[in-house]
Amino acid sequence: MTITERPGELAITDDDRLLASLHYLVLDETTWVLEQIFVRPGQPAATLAEQLIKRFTQLASTADIQLKVLDPYAKRYFVTHPTDLLVAHQLPVSGAAAVRPVALRLNHTEEE
Repeated sequence: MTITERPGELAITDDDRLLASLHYLVLDETTWVLEQIFVRPGQPAATLAEQLIKRFTQLASTADIQLKVLDPYAKRYFVTHPTDLLVAHQLPVSGAAAVRPVALRLNHTEEE
């Protein structure tokens, strides 16, 4: 298994098969947003997610970056593994103030 790094994504692969990925956004030059973690069904989810989170925090620490976290699993991870990389006010993932996905408009026309 190897971890590959691309802008906005870390991925764990085994023989070119994607096992897990972590997606993040660069909010600005000092802040990244950990958006989501995906682990392929049938894989050791906690182990792979933890590997991705640890590598992500290493990269952020090296680059002197602060983190916002949207992914619910990652939020739970940081409760039990505190770090000074997290910004003070985190974006909620549930409740009325939660970030919502943009609605997909399938009835799109060329005029729009």
